Amino acid sequence: MREVALGPGLRLLLGVLGAATLVAGIATGVAEMRRVAQASAPWAAIALALACLAIACTGALLLRGAWRGRIAVRDPAGRASRHGR
Repeated sequence: MREVALGPGLRLLLGVLGAATLVAGIATGVAEMRRVAQASAPWAAIALALACLAIACTGALLLRGAWRGRIAVRDPAGRASRHGR
């Protein structure tokens, strides 16, 4: 894994995508938790709410990358890093 610096345009794009992912994950999670109270089989709604939590965490990671201006990338399988690591 290596880190790549982002330009201003990519930082803006990453911030917008991160914010949208975070808001969508939280909103869907809240809707699923409301459904838990009404569902006869709450285990399915709880599983979906946990998946929404994972989506919200992904959005937070995207926002962190936009804030720092650097993201971690992995070289494709079978290709050596150009940095000699």
